[in-house]
Amino acid sequence: MWKIITVFGFWTLTSFLCHYCGKHFLNSETENESTYNFIKAFILTLYQTFMCYSLIEVKFHSDKVYICISVCHVLATLSTNCSMALMFASSTFAIKLMEPITSACVQRLLLATPLHPSIFVSLPLIVGGACMFSGNPLADTSLSKGTLMAFLSNVILAVRNAAIKKDQHNSSRMNLRPSSTIAMVIICHLVFTTVLYLIETHYGAENILTRAVFFTVLSSVFHVVYSYISSNIVLRYMSVLSHSVCNIMKRVLVVILLYIVGSRHASFSNFLGLMVSTVGLFIYVGFKVSLKNSNNRDVTSKEQGKRDRMSIKIAAFLISLVCLSIIGMYSDTNIKLRYRYDNVAKMPLEDFESRSFGRKSLDMMDTLDLEPDVDEGHFENIPRLKRFLRKKLIQTPYDTDILSLHLKTSTDVIREAQRVHFNLFKDLLLGFRYAMLFDVAVFENKGDPAISSGEIYLLRRLGIDLIYYCSISYCTDKNLHYAKNMSSIYSNKELVILVHGGGNIVGYAINDVHRFKVLKLFKGFKLVVLSQSIFLKNKNAHFELCKQFYCCNKNLTLVLRDRQSLSMAQTYFNNGTNLIMAPDMAFQIGRVKRYMSPMYDILWLKRNDDETPNYTIPRIPEGVSVKVKDWWGFLTPKGDNPLENAFLIATNGMMFLQRGRVVITDRLHGHILCTLLDIPHVLIDNKYKKLSSYHRTWTRGVENTLITTNATEAVSLALQLLKKYTDVIPPVAPFMNVIENPG
Repeated sequence: MWKIITVFGFWTLTSFLCHYCGKHFLNSETENESTYNFIKAFILTLYQTFMCYSLIEVKFHSDKVYICISVCHVLATLSTNCSMALMFASSTFAIKLMEPITSACVQRLLLATPLHPSIFVSLPLIVGGACMFSGNPLADTSLSKGTLMAFLSNVILAVRNAAIKKDQHNSSRMNLRPSSTIAMVIICHLVFTTVLYLIETHYGAENILTRAVFFTVLSSVFHVVYSYISSNIVLRYMSVLSHSVCNIMKRVLVVILLYIVGSRHASFSNFLGLMVSTVGLFIYVGFKVSLKNSNNRDVTSKEQGKRDRMSIKIAAFLISLVCLSIIGMYSDTNIKLRYRYDNVAKMPLEDFESRSFGRKSLDMMDTLDLEPDVDEGHFENIPRLKRFLRKKLIQTPYDTDILSLHLKTSTDVIREAQRVHFNLFKDLLLGFRYAMLFDVAVFENKGDPAISSGEIYLLRRLGIDLIYYCSISYCTDKNLHYAKNMSSIYSNKELVILVHGGGNIVGYAINDVHRFKVLKLFKGFKLVVLSQSIFLKNKNAHFELCKQFYCCNKNLTLVLRDRQSLSMAQTYFNNGTNLIMAPDMAFQIGRVKRYMSPMYDILWLKRNDDETPNYTIPRIPEGVSVKVKDWWGFLTPKGDNPLENAFLIATNGMMFLQRGRVVITDRLHGHILCTLLDIPHVLIDNKYKKLSSYHRTWTRGVENTLITTNATEAVSLALQLLKKYTDVIPPVAPFMNVIENPG
């Protein structure tokens, strides 16, 4: 009995450690995109396969069987690793709870084993429970790929197990290699890892490669051990039924272990799904036990009673285990769910809101106050996030969005955008005391003045004095030469030349031509083009001119505000020019509390220029009030100077958006200002992917923000937001249904 418990415990532990270490490798320092995920999963699989070959000696009665089993093992391992790369490891294992049922289906096809009717009861429970446990796996593209990979692994493993079981009657053999060989392999890996660690430490690196190799080797060793136990001990000395029961118990324990040690916290519905899945498996196993006992004529009533009692004990153990995990972990989860819907930062929301326009709005913030409390939030791979929070981002300027991808609320996204700004620009502008800012926006496109407002806030908070600025209409040749003469009294170590951000590189020639003049006149100074998108409509003569001016200038820093623009800049403007990725500068305005009642259920911000997605407004359901308008015509009272006008126009843009309980927008700054106001909203992307590129880079985790390319779907999504947040967003002003002059 103790031998069985020991083998089962070791099997469970090594399975958990294999996938836990593998998950750490899959969450290493590369960006979280599907292509990179598949590459990392492939590397991990390759190493696990190599370790199996190095440590295990296998012999089957024919080469065909050997090839079949080997190929199935490699493909199943690759599928599992890909699944874990695309979603939580615990969700992968929940889906893999279905493997015994898959095995039954495969055995029916390959070994002609009859299917029991219990499958038609248990299978829906298992699949439905696994999906509940995964948290609606089909709601996200990457997650649905991960789900597919997990189910594919089930099928392949079922084929492998059927082949192994069938070949056990022949002279098949699977043994560990001699201890001297195993020791040599382990020593070689230890030496290699140690040398790599010493090299990285010597050069002041962050030991990223060492950690990756360390977790890969550990995962591979544990993979060998648990695969050996599963294939050579469990399948050899237990019946298929016993193997299925043990596999269920093992996976339930592994899932719970992954939740306990991981940074993901399960909700009640997650564990309810796990319980439903487990109950479905219990029904399947229970029917199989009854069928086996009724068909076994040699079993005495005493032996049958013992088997029935054992089945009851197994079922009781499974159900108790899941129930205890629900009670124990949900009690902790209830506390942690609060942070998801409020925020996960250390500074209270009220204090953060007061920093936007309050007494300390112009003071430099402590970036520690802007950091999330990663130990209290719903984060995965906490060690990696903690390392990211300690980084000087100027050293890794392309990987500044690591944390933003995990944030769920508007407030947390704003905090992180400001933290990234301060982290980057403190180093980028280190030592500079004065700045000139060109191309300030003071026109009625509310987004650009919001950017200008954020740029002014940033300079003041960094302690840099603005000594000259001009809007694009006043940045004439005469005024540019005036600024050039003015710069002569400053050294290039104390004066920095800044150009307003936006979304007009390449796409708007007038802005580029103005920037070219600035680059020529101030070529001896540090030049920074603040957060921009590249708007590439076509590769014409102007595009070639942009390549000439923006490329190969060591004094020039282009700040790109989304990963698509960064990729274009790396392709066309690299080779000397400094490239950085940072959020839109309007986020320096900060969190703004709604200050007026909505006038409509839906405010639809619809543009009518070259960037429009070209759609018609669909039919709106009765009882839902909608206002469709672009904000160019929502005019702003003017102040006494251009910068005052920029602030007034930006504020007027926020008033424009607050007229809707929810907002539909095809303008990027409709999205950004709604985020600052925490207004639920829907984005409609255009063919240039301007909105989706920014959304994917910085705000894709925000729960009250949805995106589509279809106007009809946008209405449907807006109605969903109205329903979901009806108790949170303010009602329409009471006077909107009163007509002034009915006659």
